[in-house]
Amino acid sequence: MIFPRTLRPLRSKRALATVSLLLFAAATGDSAPVSYLPADEASRGWIQIFDGVSRFGWTSGGGQWQVNANALVSDPTQESSLRMTASFCDFDLKFEARITGGPATLLLRADPQSKPAQPGYTLSLNDGTIAGISGGTATPAAGGWNAYEVQAEGTHLLASLNGKITTDGKSTKNRVGYLEFRAPRGTRLEVRSIRLKPLGLDPLYNGSNLDGWKAVAAPAPPSKSKLKLPIPGLSGKPKAPPNVQWSGQGTIHGQGGVGQLESGNAYDDFVLQFTAKAASKAEHTGVEMFFRGTPNQFDSGYAVSADNATDRQLQDGKSFGTGGLVNLEKSRTASVGAGQYFTCTVIARAHRVSVWINGILVTDYYDSRPEGLYHAGAGPLGFRIQNEKATLDLQDVKIAILPKGPEAPPPPTPAIAETPSVSAPTGAGPAAIPLMMPGQSPEEKAQQEQIRKLTVDALSASTPEEALRINKQILVLDPGDMPAQQRLDKAQAAIDAANAQREHGRQEEQAATTSMAANSARRSALILQTQDALLRGNLNEARDRLNDAQRFGATGPEVDRLQALIRSRIRNRLLLRAGLGGGGLFALVAFLIFFWRRRGKRVTAYLVALDGIDKGKRYLLSQEITHIGGVAMDGGKKNEVLVRDPDRQVSRFHCEVHKRGDNCYLIDLDSSNGTFLRSRPLQPGIAVKLRDGDKFTLARAAAFELRLERQKTS
Repeated sequence: MIFPRTLRPLRSKRALATVSLLLFAAATGDSAPVSYLPADEASRGWIQIFDGVSRFGWTSGGGQWQVNANALVSDPTQESSLRMTASFCDFDLKFEARITGGPATLLLRADPQSKPAQPGYTLSLNDGTIAGISGGTATPAAGGWNAYEVQAEGTHLLASLNGKITTDGKSTKNRVGYLEFRAPRGTRLEVRSIRLKPLGLDPLYNGSNLDGWKAVAAPAPPSKSKLKLPIPGLSGKPKAPPNVQWSGQGTIHGQGGVGQLESGNAYDDFVLQFTAKAASKAEHTGVEMFFRGTPNQFDSGYAVSADNATDRQLQDGKSFGTGGLVNLEKSRTASVGAGQYFTCTVIARAHRVSVWINGILVTDYYDSRPEGLYHAGAGPLGFRIQNEKATLDLQDVKIAILPKGPEAPPPPTPAIAETPSVSAPTGAGPAAIPLMMPGQSPEEKAQQEQIRKLTVDALSASTPEEALRINKQILVLDPGDMPAQQRLDKAQAAIDAANAQREHGRQEEQAATTSMAANSARRSALILQTQDALLRGNLNEARDRLNDAQRFGATGPEVDRLQALIRSRIRNRLLLRAGLGGGGLFALVAFLIFFWRRRGKRVTAYLVALDGIDKGKRYLLSQEITHIGGVAMDGGKKNEVLVRDPDRQVSRFHCEVHKRGDNCYLIDLDSSNGTFLRSRPLQPGIAVKLRDGDKFTLARAAAFELRLERQKTS
């Protein structure tokens, strides 16, 4: 409801903060708050890969996974899988799980899309062992929560269940990939408190100087001058901003200008961790961490914002927030206060960029743009200051390069000369189809024949799902059939890619819908603010709010009407000022005469019934609010003007007339059949100013006229 300023209720900062939190909870679809890591764990490099309230950062490969009581819960009615979108190489992983009904597994370092494909390591959640690596077993607590820990560093893998080591061995099969929980049909898997610490990070900053770093100055802004002659002092040539002063004793510190500090080495896929503090006397700090940039080129590559934004600035789109990707994806929440140190973790692999701030995942972005817009090549990384009033402090800058895939396989064992080899005859068909070998038993021959038929079916499969099913049958018969394993990996990769594409499309559609809804709400709010400013006579504010609404896409007759009204009033104001400047004395004399004639008079406002049973009856507007409706009183509420309507078209409490000084405002109370002023319906809750002689109707059943009379005071 729009009122003049004196009628608005007061709003405290605490209430605004509460509304912001509620809006964020509604946007994420959860009522429970995001669970935060303890500060000491975040400062030591630990990150949360499940926030306890949403599946942000995870994608489902099957089953309807739910979030219940701060835990991820699988769907026991069907085969379920859930994997991280980010990839990891060396790490220390801790989590808790509870299993009901059957087996469950965790896939480690899985990446079927790499070349060669990485099927990953399978950790059994029922005994804590990793398939293919030596170790013992442990029995989990039946029906209770169990604690798991997996350390993967290089080729060494170490796993434990409830503190007992279950796996301790080496393998060169897989080096990098995502985490994926799996539960077959009939198993209910619950997982919570999932934390991970990247390992194997090397320092980029030696702690004493800036060896290995290079300062790059910002270019001068382009000239905007249109002058053709070089007039001294008016050439319009812009002045280059001062360069940042960088120092590296104990802490990397930058201040006093604009520029960037970039690494001497180039990186493409990596895990980066650093501790930073950004501060500024301006509204926005303008401090960024960048990567995959162009050497010696300012403002290139991806940029991770270090701007200390508020929730309101994030919602308004005025800032990308700490951890947001500049011009691509804003941070999920404003979690860092101005001038405070925070720990940032960035994982970049191919198209996927994930950012954690103080251990909380705030950005998970997949860059689907074509080559040229998507930055794929390796480049320097560093830190950039774009605001002369900003300062930046950095500590513990560490990085680990993500490998491109598994290590190269060992060279093949030399063939023994005495062993006869069997070669496929020319034109015998695809080499992947196994041949019948002499000297086999009837059972082996039957199995080989079945494998051969399944292989033919797998090669002619029309869909990846069909190929996956057939190759699984082949591997059940012959687990060592590598061509079948490769075909299975390829089919699984195609299925995962299709699922990822569908999930990405769904997320983009959801983001677009959310953005459209937010813009629509913002446009409506700005239109209401424009109307409010017009009622208060603040034309500059009304013009600014209307311009903001048009920038958000506001159009239509109401916008055109408000724009015309503002222009008309501004033109009248300019004409009035011009008249006052040219004939000020005359205006002053006229004003004195007018004031002399009006002195001692007061305005009396009343309504006159124009039709119905009470036609001609006058209702004096002697109080601040006059209520008009079809009943005299109901539940303590009372109508000063009672409309006797036999057809019951008038609502019980239909409308109100507010009197403020000599002005009157009409407000429709969301009536059933509407209130009409000058034959146009009023929007419910919107105050409209009435002029002397204005007529308005209630549901086209009763009509009233406002009359203003000036009377001498006694």
